Amino acid sequence: MKKITTLVVALLFTMGIQAQEVNFKVGYKPNSTYTQTVTQKTQVGITYEGADEPMEQESGNTIITKTTVGKLANNEMPIVMEISMEAGQQGADQMNGAKIYGKAKPGAMPTFDKIEAPGMQDQLKDMIMGMMQKGLSQIFMPERKVKVGESFVQETPMDIPLGPVTMKMKDIATFKLKKVEGRKAFFDVNHVMTMEANIEGQDMKGSGTGSGVMIYDMDQNYPTSNDATVNMDMAFEAQGMQMKIKTKNDTKTSTVITANK
Repeated sequence: MKKITTLVVALLFTMGIQAQEVNFKVGYKPNSTYTQTVTQKTQVGITYEGADEPMEQESGNTIITKTTVGKLANNEMPIVMEISMEAGQQGADQMNGAKIYGKAKPGAMPTFDKIEAPGMQDQLKDMIMGMMQKGLSQIFMPERKVKVGESFVQETPMDIPLGPVTMKMKDIATFKLKKVEGRKAFFDVNHVMTMEANIEGQDMKGSGTGSGVMIYDMDQNYPTSNDATVNMDMAFEAQGMQMKIKTKNDTKTSTVITANK
């Protein structure tokens, strides 16, 4: 009897250890819809020579993307991402109703082919499609097994076109698995960011750090919540005047996944 009890305890202990290991594998599922809501709040402070107080500005927006994933055929799934914003928000007149078309393989990052957006300039179309593609690269990370207390690093370079200027950014994110509750895995995320751009012959450089929490749904193989606060400092020279910019960006992302009928 004692041996049986010991065996049961050992078995339960082993199961408990295994339950604390997560097979982190992000991918779209066929015949599913991913409705993602991203809310951002940004604070900007600009300091320049001769100014007693910094110029401060606050802004915010909410973007909803509805990604419909079709049937799996020949190891590929068609995807359509529709973008919507509340009327009155900056860019809503051009972004609302925009549709991005692409395809995805199981467990792989989607690729976009084209964008339909009546009234949107071609340059802006390319920028939006590129930003959405880069945004997904921060979600569709390589498959790995992670135990509670372990960390992994994801490095994401980004080229962001801003009119005639391209801003180069790099986000080095460290994900640490803090706990597993039910079928949800909770990660603490720390960011180290750098950026640089050349504006009218003047170099702009910046760096920053941030932190947040990501919740990964093991049944859906997808992050359903991802929050982050990032602070950045930038400096450049404009018309012979040194300028410094401080920004604080709070981003809250939630995703609801439903099966298509």
